[in-house]
Amino acid sequence: MYITVLGILFLFLIVTPLLFKNIKTTGFVTIFGAVLVLGIVLKIITMVSVGYSISYFNEFFYIDSLSTVQILIISCINIIVSIYSYRYISDEIEGKIITLKMGKIYYFLFNFFVFFMIFISLTNNIVAMWIGLEGTTLTTTFLFGFNINKNSLESAWKYVIICSIGIGIGLIGILIFVNAYSNQDTDGILKWSHLVNNQNPQSTYAIKIAFTLIFVGLGTKAGLAPMHTWLPDAYSDSPSPVSAMSGVLLNLALYVILRFYIITKHIPGLENTKWLFIVFGCVSLIISSFSILRQLNYKRVLAFSSVENMGIIALGFGVGSKIAVFGAILHSLVHAFVKSMLFLTAGNLLNAYKTKRIDKIDALIKTMPINAVFFIIGMLVITGAPPFPAFFSEYYIIVGTVQSGNYIVTAIYAFCLLLVFAGFLRVFIKIVFNTEPGVKYVRMKEDKKNILPLALCFISIIIISLTMNGYLANMINNAVLIICD
Repeated sequence: MYITVLGILFLFLIVTPLLFKNIKTTGFVTIFGAVLVLGIVLKIITMVSVGYSISYFNEFFYIDSLSTVQILIISCINIIVSIYSYRYISDEIEGKIITLKMGKIYYFLFNFFVFFMIFISLTNNIVAMWIGLEGTTLTTTFLFGFNINKNSLESAWKYVIICSIGIGIGLIGILIFVNAYSNQDTDGILKWSHLVNNQNPQSTYAIKIAFTLIFVGLGTKAGLAPMHTWLPDAYSDSPSPVSAMSGVLLNLALYVILRFYIITKHIPGLENTKWLFIVFGCVSLIISSFSILRQLNYKRVLAFSSVENMGIIALGFGVGSKIAVFGAILHSLVHAFVKSMLFLTAGNLLNAYKTKRIDKIDALIKTMPINAVFFIIGMLVITGAPPFPAFFSEYYIIVGTVQSGNYIVTAIYAFCLLLVFAGFLRVFIKIVFNTEPGVKYVRMKEDKKNILPLALCFISIIIISLTMNGYLANMINNAVLIICD
């Protein structure tokens, strides 16, 4: 029933731009719809917490604790970004930067994008997961190029070419994966819930090749290095509300990889596939940490930070112990909210200063003090400073690496975290506190409607902090058991 209601609601939201002429009405309906989606999601989460998993439509949809973590992140960020989009799109139209038609196209693509993400999280069909990822590629390509300038169009083309190649490689891997189970019951050959309990494929070698292709292909979409080259440009040149969805989109690609990994790791002889997570996680950490140190564009700093955080999460899953996997899931939650807060703050800075260059902005604490406070909080959270939850998630992962005896990995992980902290500290001091002699800084107007989404991100992070040893911990632990058992 709830899946049906969710589908009808998204159908309405997708066609909303066609139903209303006023763009503000469309924006308001999108916000209201996002709140309803969260309400349905919370009901589904409650049902799963009681029965551990539920299925619909002959198991085409299968929802367990791993699914609920994803749909919780998506639905919460959806509300926050919808609120920010309301003012963003209205201002763009009023400033004649975009037309009313483009505003309607934005909401059409945005709601379609969210629909695909929810669909991926809920489906039990492994091919449908791929179709959903391809759907997010198509919608985000147009959203990344929404500004219709040279840089954004180049970034969109780069994104669609690189990610389409990656998605194509992933599809080949999925087809090989399915073919390796062709001797099994055809009714369950595409269902994740059936495959996870089947440890007897025709060829173990075929599964190894298939999973490697899936990891590399879909890892491109997850922003893992060295397949990450599309990400800094795409997130730097896209509209701020689109960039704010980055933590969600990257999480989702890694979620699909994780679904295949759970099947693969249960097959005798394939336990070492975990090293794909560890190696690519470390490579992502190394490349992103050094890249952050030399960036002059604050949105690119945030983009490379996304690569770094996906490396942290992948590393946690690769280590594989319960404490490390708990840390990885917790980190994916925190990263989604803090990255949204930072990208939306960056959007406010870009709107006020009309530049993305770090050296062109200073004394933010004097000119935009409210945004400066959220910028400071975001910097502290993203770098894992205590007492914020990212500190604990990163700590759990480092404990896992030490306990597993991977001391080289531990050293790489710790060193890269220090480099990232140094890189963010440089940006933080320059933008927030640096002042030029003789310059009189005037406080700028800070729109309350653009501050509200930042406050909601911060409140969400506080809620995570307060519940990560209570209800949220139970939810994450149930997801950990799916991965580790």
